[in-house]
Amino acid sequence: MVFFHIMISKIFLDNNGTTQLDPLVVKAMLAELEMGPANPSSVHSFGRAAHVRLAKAREGIAQCLGVQPSELIFTSSGTESLNLAILGLRPKGHIITSKIEHVAVYNTIASLQNPITYLPVGKEGHIQISNLEAAIGPDTSLIALSAVNNETGVKNPMQEIAAIAERYGISFVVDGIALLGKEVFTIPSGISAMAFSAHKVHGPKGVGLLYVKKGCKMHPMLMGGGQESSRRAGTENLSGIIGFAKAIDLLNPESIRHMERMRDFLERGLEGVQINGTGPRVCNTSSITFPGMDGETLLIQLDQMGIAASMGSACSAGALEPSRVLLEMGLSRKETLSTLRFSVSRFTTQAEIEVVLEYVRKVLSPKGAKIFS
Repeated sequence: MVFFHIMISKIFLDNNGTTQLDPLVVKAMLAELEMGPANPSSVHSFGRAAHVRLAKAREGIAQCLGVQPSELIFTSSGTESLNLAILGLRPKGHIITSKIEHVAVYNTIASLQNPITYLPVGKEGHIQISNLEAAIGPDTSLIALSAVNNETGVKNPMQEIAAIAERYGISFVVDGIALLGKEVFTIPSGISAMAFSAHKVHGPKGVGLLYVKKGCKMHPMLMGGGQESSRRAGTENLSGIIGFAKAIDLLNPESIRHMERMRDFLERGLEGVQINGTGPRVCNTSSITFPGMDGETLLIQLDQMGIAASMGSACSAGALEPSRVLLEMGLSRKETLSTLRFSVSRFTTQAEIEVVLEYVRKVLSPKGAKIFS
């Protein structure tokens, strides 16, 4: 089936799965790679110079996040950061989380023997503070929640949750991966640990970050050398860390406004669809249900046209199962299987969104659509 005779460049609207490297990040990483052998733990001149560059990158990120450099641990990914945060705190009692968490949180907590309370969510897509307070007991030792759901873009009330955790003296771990770069924020004092990932903000893959509040005991998961103040063994990925620092330095409010404009332009251009998550959202994410449509077929058709979207979290891709997140929000199985996620970046253009809208309208036309039987 031919919809257009013109050729277009590929359009990437799966930026919650990963993002393209910013050219300035590539430049910074190449400059580091050209520095020669660089192990920050070595005592010779090469190692000492590398250590200085590592410290400078850490200081730059700390300044952007409004924290102390000593509160940052570099890891290999957001997943490792979340695992370290949860397992490294060694929670002894009751844990509070939700069933819409990323698998790096959901599966890690499910593997523990602790009693667990899963807070419900509704069509808003975020937890209710009243439910959180009702779930807290005398043995509650950990709250683990996302700042932003990566499938819907809906935000949890992070400031309020942090204040409650601080008041009760409960450790609070935050998945901040879908928040970084999508909103200007400060890390509240009630947060014990917060995870981030470089490749979600136009940085390189293979680099994660964990903020650990000063005074919070974090037991290492990886045993070996004394890197990262003995909290995460293994030689640091220095070029990747340099790239991450540059990516964070490039974040700015105008990019956030641009992404919000692109997201809204996309949503306004579609008729007869459902936007999932009525709660406040970050700037770049649209979870869209196309009633009666087979989402997988639509995804494949878009991919054949050079348009990349997704059916949910990249870490759950290929499962061919309805989204746990959307089911917990009250969508039916059929609705979840009719849902795609579009996530824009600061590099997304209005011209690209116009092409996407034209293609989607063609696919949704009676001749082009595949409807559920």
